[in-house]
Amino acid sequence: MKQYLLLVGLLLLIGFTANAQLDSTKVVDNKGTIKYVLKATNSKIITQKDSLTLYVTPKQLNNLENEIGTDYVKYADTSSMLAAYLNSVGNGLTKSGKSLALGGTLSTNATIVTSESNFMQIRGLTSGSTSADSVMVVDPANGTLKWISASKLFNALTFENGLTKTGNTVRLGGTLNQTTTITTDGTNVLKIAGLQGGNLGADSLVVTSSDGTLKKVNRESVVQSGEVKISASLGQTTITVANMPALASKVWVFRNGAKLVAGEDYSTAAGTVTLTPTVDWAVLAGDIFEVQWVK
Repeated sequence: MKQYLLLVGLLLLIGFTANAQLDSTKVVDNKGTIKYVLKATNSKIITQKDSLTLYVTPKQLNNLENEIGTDYVKYADTSSMLAAYLNSVGNGLTKSGKSLALGGTLSTNATIVTSESNFMQIRGLTSGSTSADSVMVVDPANGTLKWISASKLFNALTFENGLTKTGNTVRLGGTLNQTTTITTDGTNVLKIAGLQGGNLGADSLVVTSSDGTLKKVNRESVVQSGEVKISASLGQTTITVANMPALASKVWVFRNGAKLVAGEDYSTAAGTVTLTPTVDWAVLAGDIFEVQWVK
């Protein structure tokens, strides 16, 4: 009988030793207690399902990586298990549960290098406000991103040469401090609509010089006129009149108070009247000729 009991005890010891060697991988639970991950053949021991609450070291996981059997914690099963134990993130990253997200406070300098083919885009931005929002600018020396209020950026600009700034508004108007040319052509013309009616008795006129420079002249200088009176010599045919235009319609010639007929009694050229007497009249010594003109 004693020999039988001894044999049974020996068999139990051998079975326990074999089972312990089979399930010898150790893990540590969240209380620091050393436990074993075993096959799910015993309801009283820790199984793969239980291991979701355990801390497993990389060495322990490596021991199980190539094991066969679905009841063990395998290497491939650990990604979700380890994610829950990521302690902290920083420098622009935020952890929420098992997820990492872009966003947070920078704790050190961060540089994103782009190129013409690999550039950074931010899509879906909402419309901003020029009165309340800021503008992102780049330091040309080192590429550091900075911000500046829209009002400060606008106030840093200067306006001159015919432009005037009032508050946040820039208007046409002001003193020219350099020669300014506006070039037009047959298609692109300059128009000013809504001009008020003028008064020739008080207003001036705008004229252009040969190079297109705008100038103003008073009303008296717009219409030029002149008058010359001479006492003719016998048979005289030409009268010289300074500044007289060439058009006969702007010239009037009188002989002894009687008006002569343009094209019949005389012809005109710039600065000259040529008399053409007919059989009805002749130029006598002492005849008074008066020439009037406008242009």
